[in-house]
Amino acid sequence: MRVRSSLCSVAFALSACYANVPIQLSTAQPNTKLVVALTDAGSDSLARYLGPGVESVGGKLLQNTDAGVSLAVTTLTMRSGAEQFWKGETVALPKYSIGTVQERKLSKPRTILLGAAIVALGFTVKLSGVGSSNNGKTGGGGGPPK
Repeated sequence: MRVRSSLCSVAFALSACYANVPIQLSTAQPNTKLVVALTDAGSDSLARYLGPGVESVGGKLLQNTDAGVSLAVTTLTMRSGAEQFWKGETVALPKYSIGTVQERKLSKPRTILLGAAIVALGFTVKLSGVGSSNNGKTGGGGGPPK
């Protein structure tokens, strides 16, 4: 029983859904998870650091100054829609390169809904007998016929 509850907890944690919510950069606190859309000029000028064709940069806010922001970058979204994953490298984004800024927040309603769907699926599978240990045999029986 403990294994089932642990598996349910893990499934629920993995099913967390996030939403990007617009935020004023001036109100963002350090360690806030941000997604920063770059301007065309910003994308071009940062190409030597980020690579060509970057549309947005996601990561944790390290520093917010009058000159720009520093992020511990975890994701890059390209204009083609492809994503690249980084390991928290620090990148400074000048103010002129910043288009829009969004905060990445946990969406509780979406997470609860997805978690409930996963639990319901688990119960449905259990009730349908998939994975039962009787290998399709019915109970009873007293041995071979005499």
